[in-house]
Amino acid sequence: MRTVVLAGGYAKRLWPLTLSRPKPLLPVAGRPILDYLFAGMPENAVPILSVNRRFADHFAAWLSGSGHRAELVIEETRSEEEKLGAVGALAYLVERLGIDEDLLVVGGDNIFPFALSDFAAAYTGRVLVALYRLGDRGAARRYGVAEVRGNLVVRFVEKPERPPSDLVSTACYLFPRRVLPLLREFLRAAEAGKDAPGYFLQWLLSREEVEAFVFDGPWFDIGSREAYIRANLHFNGGESWISPDAAIRDSTIRDSVILGDAVIEGCSITGCVVDGGTHLQGVTLQDVIVGRGSDLRRIP
Repeated sequence: MRTVVLAGGYAKRLWPLTLSRPKPLLPVAGRPILDYLFAGMPENAVPILSVNRRFADHFAAWLSGSGHRAELVIEETRSEEEKLGAVGALAYLVERLGIDEDLLVVGGDNIFPFALSDFAAAYTGRVLVALYRLGDRGAARRYGVAEVRGNLVVRFVEKPERPPSDLVSTACYLFPRRVLPLLREFLRAAEAGKDAPGYFLQWLLSREEVEAFVFDGPWFDIGSREAYIRANLHFNGGESWISPDAAIRDSTIRDSVILGDAVIEGCSITGCVVDGGTHLQGVTLQDVIVGRGSDLRRIP
């Protein structure tokens, strides 16, 4: 079995935070997102870390200093407009590396409440997909949603108006080797804009049995400011995460993440992410991302 960590996106929803760094290396309570994922890898696994050209050096530096092992594979893209997409990147990897083994695939911007080794142990030879019990059918509209009978997925719908359940797909799959040639077949048949993993699962159901790995607990799909803050609060005991290098003076910080060497003086900060190299003085901010190097001061 091989493992692929998909980390080639550009995270535009988190700009300017991710303009100069890849999302999977954002710190959550002081540790890069990938650290949480790699800590639960199957024993002796050397995963393939699929990245883009723009941030390849960042990932190489992280691997060098992290103690984790991975095969770094670079997708030759430098922008959102050039990227291959998750299924396209996977098909590219399978063909480029000649992969002919069962393949565990995981998104590099997720933190799961289970170890990937536990997910791999549940594999029986069928396609396996991790499904999170969201507990809210209305909120499930934002995800791919599965209908499950017993332990088999019988229906899968990407971002449905009327979700058939509250079981939403996470970026964690295990594909038998026989399925890998179908990646390219799917891409040839897919409509424009409908080549995401959820659409692949929907298409695959008529060809393969798909098993459900249902879980609950704290799952973080870090695609927005709110999700990034929630992850930091969770792993920091409910408190705002403030970098030890930051300087905070006469300020109130609530439900926020303060990174690097930010300087905050006489401010009220709520629901914000403040990047390093910033200087905030006398301002009130709520529900925003403050990019690296920003200088915001109240004018008397």
